[in-house]
Amino acid sequence: MTTSNATVDVTKGEARVVVAALADEELTATGERATRIQDVQDRLAAAFEFDQYGSDRAESAGDDSGWVTEGWLDDVVFDVDDTGDVELSREEADAVTDALAAFELDETGENADVAESVRDRILSAFDGDLVGAGES
Repeated sequence: MTTSNATVDVTKGEARVVVAALADEELTATGERATRIQDVQDRLAAAFEFDQYGSDRAESAGDDSGWVTEGWLDDVVFDVDDTGDVELSREEADAVTDALAAFELDETGENADVAESVRDRILSAFDGDLVGAGES
């Protein structure tokens, strides 16, 4: 597998959707995949200064005592003016697109649409050439 990278533009609201999708995925991920998921979450949280994201990785990402709470995603204001770039390796992109695809199935409305949009942009950045191709 090639280890090339690609950069994808995301808004702060989109980044929160990605972090929420990765938090769901993180609960079952192990080994290198879990590390990749944490690395992407850390980069997005730092880039967009998410105050809900603590540095204590001992907290469970999906647990109510952790940094992603049930209301956190719903309280998001999708600010299209607050954008940033996230650079992803091919392996990170594969994990993110898989997490977003699963998230789309569990979410309804705007959050599912946002997840699909970001997943499509990531796939385009890698010319659709990812191992899982964002399907779960």
